[in-house]
Amino acid sequence: MQKKQYKYIAPLFISILTAGCAGTSGNGQSAIGKVDSGLATIGQTAQTGRQTIEAGTAIAGSVPATTQTALTEALVGQLGVSQQQALGGAGTIFQVAKSNMTQEAFGSLSQSVPGMSDMLAAAPQIGGVGMLGGAGGTIGTMQTLYSSFRQLNLSPDMVNRFIPVVVDYLNTTSGQVTSNLLRSALMLP
Repeated sequence: MQKKQYKYIAPLFISILTAGCAGTSGNGQSAIGKVDSGLATIGQTAQTGRQTIEAGTAIAGSVPATTQTALTEALVGQLGVSQQQALGGAGTIFQVAKSNMTQEAFGSLSQSVPGMSDMLAAAPQIGGVGMLGGAGGTIGTMQTLYSSFRQLNLSPDMVNRFIPVVVDYLNTTSGQVTSNLLRSALMLP
């Protein structure tokens, strides 16, 4: 006998709930419409985030994982970044420095850093304010570095953590003159 009551009550309860959800709010939009709209917004946000992650992964994945140098090992060990991020970040720093140096000066710097060509190849393609041979000044240089680090899925504050490691590496392996050459090219105090 109780089963028969459930048979009648359950459809009635579902009908009441459905009618309540299908009702409209004060602005004329149904509750289901609001949920659909909210889910669409969440879906769009997720898609944008997924595209950003895929772009960063493509950049990082295009770097040969076997390229290891003492500099990239130092960056990985001290900063906890991936091998690809270390290569790309160091490459970005050297790429920006190169744009602010004479060809001879960069040649001298390049010879003192093993794996320089791999690092430059791992850096995202950059251009703009900081890449105009120094015309962008310190602000332009830093904006270029921040933008490139974002492409490597590194936060902009990592620029300020990478630079001292790279400068210290050059100071230790190639001397004060070479590290000062890089500092000057990056327009650091």
